[in-house]
Amino acid sequence: MSNTLGVDGYRLEQAMARLQLIYTKPAHPYYIAAPDYRETSSGVCTLHYLCHALNLSGREAYICGGKVVNPELKTPLLDQATADRHIASGKVPITVYPEVTSGNPLSGKVVARYLLNVEGFLTGRAMEEEPDDLLFYYDARIAAKKGVSVADLLCFPIIDISLFNAPDPSVPRQGHYLYQNRHPLDQVDYASLPAGIRLLSVANPLSLVELAKVLRSAEVLYSYEWSMTCAIAVLCGCPVIFMAGHSVDQVFLDGIFFGRQGFALSDETDALEVARAGVQGALQRYVAVTEPFWQQLDVFIEKTQAAAQQQALADKQGMLAWLEQRCPEEPQRAALMQRLASGRAPMLGVLVLGSDDADQALMRTLESLAPDQCLYRHLQVVTLGAASPASDVPGLSVHHRPCQAAQRSEVINRVVADSGCDWFMVVEAGVEFTPGGLLLVALELANAADACVAAYADEAMRMGNGSLGISLRPDLNLDLLLSLPASVSPHWLLRSSEFLAQGGFDTGCGQAFELEYQLRLVEQRGLSGIEHISEPLLVSEALRFADCASEREVVGRHLKARGYAQAHVDSHLPGHYRLDYGHADQPMVSIVILLDGALEQFQRCIEALLQHTDYPCYEVLLLDPGSDEPQVRQWLQGIEQIGGDQLRVLSFAQGQCPALLRNDAGRLARGEYLLWLDATAAPIAKGWLQQLLNHAQRPEVAAVGAKLLSMNGRIHHAGLVLGLRGPVGRVFAGYAHSDSGYMQRLTVDQNYSALSGECLMVRRDLFVEAGGFDEAPALARWMDVDLCLRLRQAGYLNVWTPHAQLLIDRPAMADASVEEEDALYARWLPVLAHDPAYNRHLSLAHAGGFKVATLQSTWQPPQGQREMPVLVVHPLDQGELGYSRVVRPFNGLKAAGYIDGRVSPGLTPLVELERLAADVVVFQGGLDAPRLEVMRRIQAFSHVFTVLELSDYLPDLPVGSARREGLGEDVFHSLQQALGCVDRLVVPTAALAQAFAGLHGDIRVVETRLSIDAWRHIKGQRRTAGRPRLGWVGSSEQASDLEVIAPVIKALAADVEWVFFGFCPNSLRPYVHEYHEGVEVQQYPQKLAGLNLDLALVPLQQTLFNVCRGNQRQLEFGACAVPVICSDIGQEQDDLPVSRVHNSYEHWIEAIGLHLANLDAAQRRGDELRDAVHRCWMLDEDHLQRWRSAWLPA
Repeated sequence: MSNTLGVDGYRLEQAMARLQLIYTKPAHPYYIAAPDYRETSSGVCTLHYLCHALNLSGREAYICGGKVVNPELKTPLLDQATADRHIASGKVPITVYPEVTSGNPLSGKVVARYLLNVEGFLTGRAMEEEPDDLLFYYDARIAAKKGVSVADLLCFPIIDISLFNAPDPSVPRQGHYLYQNRHPLDQVDYASLPAGIRLLSVANPLSLVELAKVLRSAEVLYSYEWSMTCAIAVLCGCPVIFMAGHSVDQVFLDGIFFGRQGFALSDETDALEVARAGVQGALQRYVAVTEPFWQQLDVFIEKTQAAAQQQALADKQGMLAWLEQRCPEEPQRAALMQRLASGRAPMLGVLVLGSDDADQALMRTLESLAPDQCLYRHLQVVTLGAASPASDVPGLSVHHRPCQAAQRSEVINRVVADSGCDWFMVVEAGVEFTPGGLLLVALELANAADACVAAYADEAMRMGNGSLGISLRPDLNLDLLLSLPASVSPHWLLRSSEFLAQGGFDTGCGQAFELEYQLRLVEQRGLSGIEHISEPLLVSEALRFADCASEREVVGRHLKARGYAQAHVDSHLPGHYRLDYGHADQPMVSIVILLDGALEQFQRCIEALLQHTDYPCYEVLLLDPGSDEPQVRQWLQGIEQIGGDQLRVLSFAQGQCPALLRNDAGRLARGEYLLWLDATAAPIAKGWLQQLLNHAQRPEVAAVGAKLLSMNGRIHHAGLVLGLRGPVGRVFAGYAHSDSGYMQRLTVDQNYSALSGECLMVRRDLFVEAGGFDEAPALARWMDVDLCLRLRQAGYLNVWTPHAQLLIDRPAMADASVEEEDALYARWLPVLAHDPAYNRHLSLAHAGGFKVATLQSTWQPPQGQREMPVLVVHPLDQGELGYSRVVRPFNGLKAAGYIDGRVSPGLTPLVELERLAADVVVFQGGLDAPRLEVMRRIQAFSHVFTVLELSDYLPDLPVGSARREGLGEDVFHSLQQALGCVDRLVVPTAALAQAFAGLHGDIRVVETRLSIDAWRHIKGQRRTAGRPRLGWVGSSEQASDLEVIAPVIKALAADVEWVFFGFCPNSLRPYVHEYHEGVEVQQYPQKLAGLNLDLALVPLQQTLFNVCRGNQRQLEFGACAVPVICSDIGQEQDDLPVSRVHNSYEHWIEAIGLHLANLDAAQRRGDELRDAVHRCWMLDEDHLQRWRSAWLPA
């Protein structure tokens, strides 16, 4: 077919694609994690061919990890020079991992995971993906196992059809073969296989050419397991028989990506004949099913490039978008304004320090305070400098005080005395306030206790490359303030009355006058009078660390005021201070080592201790837990003979818990200080013990921890953060030992809530007073954390210092058990959720921590200041069911100002939920084990109100439904478990409520309604084809319902155009005129309307599942003005003008015939249905109130 240019349409399309390819820019590169190329592994080949295909598509892709590539493919290996070039040019590599890779070993910023098989099937390990990883699936079956109904597929055509194809059917076949890979050979039942069967084993692989030769002539291939070799066999005309009762069953066969024809189970009747009959047309089916690959690859490229570009913009623009989201939304803003208006809004003074050449910077600061930029109005703005601002700022009253740099502290004292402000702060010219920053600060200060005399907030920073960084500070961290003042000291808000009572700033402290006042407050008021407001208040210049004599002097004076007369402050890096408290005493230290590990590790530990410990007063206690290894026993006997008083062995009976052994050792130790040291740890330089004692001898300190490096030189321990990826996590784990960490936190002393017991110094009297380590078995894993939290609860500080460094050879611990995690949650959950050493805007989900959280992207008020209840809702999926029953009601209620909160696609961990202080959690749908576990924990440890939203009668889910995955064999038992953990059940129909009656005491019915924005204004076209267009919409879950009208579809195929959307079984493909894959939920309404149907069918089997289900599909067709014929099952109460029929061939044929006989009347029926949907079935204000009532506690 030619066009007006006289060029064949196909050739024109190809020419257009090639022209675009010529000018395609590589954009962001792909790093594909793949082992060495080997043609015997279809998974490995797929990864290499994906790299090849991306390069052929004009992209830039590399193989990472492997060293062997196929020379016939375009698959270059990544080298360091190339990686450096990408970084220098601002590219963001897209790291592609197969499902067998756990974590993010290449530290990719953008990660795509390609699931070639079911997660954990080959390795038994989870992928440990992050929330923002992109997931792509080889086929829908793998996605279903992951619980994903609408998935991004990437069905790579890995089979070379020029090599693997069937010979002429007349060519004789001979030979029976057994394929073997993962199924153990010794478990093969040869008695059930034909005599003389030959083995095709991966252990003795054939070349691809040899394999093709075998399969093109083989009579049959048997297998206990699925492999791409089985698909290859069918393409070669060789039928495949799977041994029944093993990993392949009927459900699996129905889900094979290019159809089950050519395959059979060994227990089927005439299995070989069934399989043999199906090999015909296998090549055509394979080509048809892999035909979408290039479109899928385009989607893969589009989504990964978009993610990389978004990351590139984030790298360039920093936190700009995140900062914008921190401003309260309109309903919140109105509530805050009303709250401040009803009380006394504090008057805030902003004192701006100018300079002779900073007029432009000064104007930026003032303009950010103008009424059209700043939401808070109760301000007194004063500029201090040689000259007043060059121009006025509309709506902003600005006072100017002439001031030279040397006079700043003196002038500020006078300004504050004259101002009448409640609070004030000092900023430099050039600082820009965030729009909502001062409003949020004022809200906190208005509710601050009288004892609060100072406060500070978080800040954004302009980095050198033009991007924005973010300084998310901890709560007041005394050691961090003293060691790195530049990160904590700037831009505090000070209560004016206290400031004046203290006599203001010390005018003899140079540029450190603010730090001096802050430390004076600490001396006189302690730490409790200083609040941290965890919101970004302003944008300042990036921190510039520099030696400052006045800072060192102020810190030294502070230490002397606290009783450390011989203290000394040194600067080991610019602006980074190393505090020597100058203790005169040299108390005895007992180094206690529980011998858990290998003899060579014990020996290295002791040798390193003796070599690198130059502190004179210490003893070493070796705790023998009853070792029966002869070499260990002999070594210990030698230690006892030569150790003397300094090196002792304490022997215990086998089987005693480690906490008990340590507690006994603590009582037997002679030291004033106890150092718990892991048996695989070893100091690497002298002075390490003195560095621990430097802090441990401070009376306000209880525990001290060191910087532990793994044997590869990377960070093993640099402090623990509560709630990080579970109850507790290690920050900076895996970082290079020279890395400075987030906000330089790997370089200076600081306070953490908990420290690792692998190297933990505790004052002995405090250890005894705290009761030692808890000996409960469930807390054994957390004994160090529990002790640190009890010490902190008693009012002491725990200090981590980078100046004591040790190597440790301890392998990673196995994941904590449910019982172990529960034990810590039961005791410490509120504390775990609010770690003062870790800002609440930092993610708890990312390994190593200190990544800005993206899940809670909008501002949330503190729990005591909320105007609206906060909800966290967990939709079942990202499909229409999740949107219609959870997401859209939530969004509607939030937009109307009735609720606040967030939609969380993944399950919110218990600590994160406690951190959010949610009032309500809504769970939708699935009863899989992870969801049930979260529900159980909420019920056990939290006071949040829980709601379960169920749209279907799950015990009667259709066979083959993706939602059956993970439900377990006893769905009803899982349902009872779930209902026992929630406070309320919400369902869409009265029939479903009746089915669940007796299982829960609080069941609410809220019908499904359509979103006004999404569905009100859509409408398809009618009679667009020569034949009437009849449509069916559904998923594989409705396959059994489709069987109701399968004979009808076949009978009418010549008279109508059948249009299927979402799913089409292979058996009906020949009769279907158009098939459309499922789309993203946002495109679904327009896509449905765009089918231009003249009639829609909604068949339903007579099952309890269907009796209980809602009428959503009829509503969707109705919104498109499409008349509907449906089974007369359920939904009798909805009064929709649809045609209901009995499930018989005759009734369906008759109903369809009546509609087709008078298309004008059918069209009117569609209009009537549309009017009824608009009138009664939209998500309007009244229905939102029903959702509100159903979700909120009475």
